[in-house]
Amino acid sequence: MKKNIWLCIAILLIVFFATFQAVNKLAADRADIGEVKSLDAKALERIVSQAHSSEVRKSTGVKAPSFTLKSLDDSSYVSIGGKSTKPIVLNFWASWCDACSVEALELRKLYEKYKNQIDFYGINVTTEEQPENIKAFITKNKLQYPILLDEYKHAADLYELHSLPTMFLIDKEGYIVDTFHLVDPLKLAEKIGSLAEQ
Repeated sequence: MKKNIWLCIAILLIVFFATFQAVNKLAADRADIGEVKSLDAKALERIVSQAHSSEVRKSTGVKAPSFTLKSLDDSSYVSIGGKSTKPIVLNFWASWCDACSVEALELRKLYEKYKNQIDFYGINVTTEEQPENIKAFITKNKLQYPILLDEYKHAADLYELHSLPTMFLIDKEGYIVDTFHLVDPLKLAEKIGSLAEQ
C-alpha cells in the first residue's frame, strides 16, 4: 500500500514538473518572438475610417505592434516595429487562399516598382501550412520580397487578423497608415504609391 502511495506521488511530481517546464518554454518562446500589446478594436476602426476618408493623412496615431519572425529559409529572423529607414508593407497570406494568389500578382509588380523606396514583407500564417505548399505559392507567383513564417500566429494575433489576405501599410515612424483585405489593382497601386511618397 505504501509503495502505491509513493508511486502515485512520484508520478504526480513528474507530471507537475513536465507541465511547469512546458509553461516556461511557452513563455520563453513568446518572449523570443518579441510579443507586445496587440492593436485594439478602436485602433483598427480608426485606421479603417481614416483609410476610407478623402483627407490626406500622414499617420493614424496607431503604433504598429512589434514582432520578430523567422525567414522562410530558416537562416535569419526579421524584426518589424518602431522607426525604420523606409515605409513597410506587410502582406499576410496563406497558400490555400485564392484571393491571396490574385493579390500576389499585383503586389509583385508593385514590389518591382517600389523596392528601393519601401520594404515589402510577405507573412505566411503557417499554422496549417505545409512547407512545400508555401514554396510552390512563392514560385508560382514569382515573389522576390522576403517571406516570414508566422508559425504560431503571434503576428496575426498582434495585428488582430480576421481574414486573408490582409495588408498593413506602415510609415517610417512605425505608425499604421492603412489596412485593407483585398482591393482592386488600381486602388492597390494608388495606396502603395502614396506610401512611397511619405
